[in-house]
Amino acid sequence: MPFVKNHFFQVSLLAITTLLGCNQEVQNTNEVMKVEFTGSQQLDGYPSGSTLSVHDDQIYLMGDDASRLLIIDSAFNIIEEVQLFSHTEGRINKAGKADIEASEWLQTRQGTKLWLFSSGSLSPQRDSAFCLDAGNRNIQRVDLGNFYKQIRKAGIPELNIEAAAVVKNILLLGSRGNSSSPQNYLIQSPEANFAEGLAIKISHLNLPPGAGISGMSYLEKEDVLLLTTSTENTASAYDDGEIGQSSLGLIYNISDKLSDHPLSPDAWIDLQAIHPDFEGQKIESVCSLKTDEAGRTTIILVSDDDKGGTRLFRLKLQIR
Repeated sequence: MPFVKNHFFQVSLLAITTLLGCNQEVQNTNEVMKVEFTGSQQLDGYPSGSTLSVHDDQIYLMGDDASRLLIIDSAFNIIEEVQLFSHTEGRINKAGKADIEASEWLQTRQGTKLWLFSSGSLSPQRDSAFCLDAGNRNIQRVDLGNFYKQIRKAGIPELNIEAAAVVKNILLLGSRGNSSSPQNYLIQSPEANFAEGLAIKISHLNLPPGAGISGMSYLEKEDVLLLTTSTENTASAYDDGEIGQSSLGLIYNISDKLSDHPLSPDAWIDLQAIHPDFEGQKIESVCSLKTDEAGRTTIILVSDDDKGGTRLFRLKLQIR
């Protein structure tokens, strides 16, 4: 499927910003961020994209009710499929799925592996992680029941892990709120032994009203944490609801702000204002590829339309 025509935007870095239309330019205060939309593509036959991660310039995509993980390139061509679950037809039903909603490459005692996190929204069915070895493609299930129990005891009444990133050897997990429990949380734990639950820190995330965190990615060179959020009319961590607005948030100098409570993004991009392809799409995750010589970082987003559809988007960000 061909990509749509590029669109360019400039947004303020130091204020929460809503774009008002195509080619809208917002005057900067100290800096300007350029946003370039370079394409989107429906991924036919793959259900409910929920999390993205990158390794060796390849994108690892998992859907929350999918049975297999996809490895794709930056042009959205499928390179490989890795079977996680025995279910082979269509979507895994809601009651039976592991509900993988977040992923990140972690260096732990088990080596460097891709950790695929279940949401924890239904215990014990969703209190697991699945570790992928990049070399031999072996999959290992890890019981996170005790770790998730410690998180709940630390102050999150309704756990719903939707995002993961690593900042300076600290694993960050984002727990999404809903209409009956609206607070979003950032969970911090040492990367190497996080599952032991020995040093958990919980912070409130200040997001726009009604928004829930859905994805994270760390730009190490810029020390920027990217967050995706969406609005969804649901009163629980288990049920879906009507899709609303999706946004991309940025927290600058994140490594110096991990002790902040609450933690608030410095800037927002209204994704629907960038291109109509974002309409009706619930953005679920974000990952970043290499920065080019012009200083533009390629950002990949994935959406779920709650009907089993998956769509991929490509943006380029330049912060100056």
